[in-house]
Amino acid sequence: MPWPTILYTILLNEIMIVTGLVGALVQSSYKWGYFAFGCAAFLWVAFTVTVSARKYATSLGGDISRTYTICGVWTIALWFLYPIAWGLSEGGNVIAPDSEAVFYGILDIMAKPVFGALLLWGHRNIEPARLGVHIRSYEEDPAKVGGTHAAHHGEKGSQNANDGGAAAPAPPTAAV
Repeated sequence: MPWPTILYTILLNEIMIVTGLVGALVQSSYKWGYFAFGCAAFLWVAFTVTVSARKYATSLGGDISRTYTICGVWTIALWFLYPIAWGLSEGGNVIAPDSEAVFYGILDIMAKPVFGALLLWGHRNIEPARLGVHIRSYEEDPAKVGGTHAAHHGEKGSQNANDGGAAAPAPPTAAV
């Protein structure tokens, strides 16, 4: 996804969380106004995750799209339960604090570690480079894999213990 989309989705997610917290702390019926703003932010996040971001994942390939769909649907389905939990506990005081803790606890376990496990399982056969990520070993010389400290600062050779600090040989030139 483009960075602006990621950033505004994170901002809306933060608005959703903060309005839920403020709504829980307000003693008057204004709490439902905060709830409404939080739900509006959530609906926009849900739209971005289920529509906009899914199109981007689909463009990267079927396996990436499948993993994204599984993880995205899992997340949004669980996130739809958080406003219900809020309405039953902080909003309406329908359920006891113990039941509230259990409700949120189950949601949190399903939304965090189970989501993480699904994400890792889904990415087990996906090459990180297809996602635009290059993961290199600390033993690799950055000059040999592109994008280096030496390349950015005009240094002639690396100070890697493996090459003794010698300058890299010049590339062969073609005779004209």
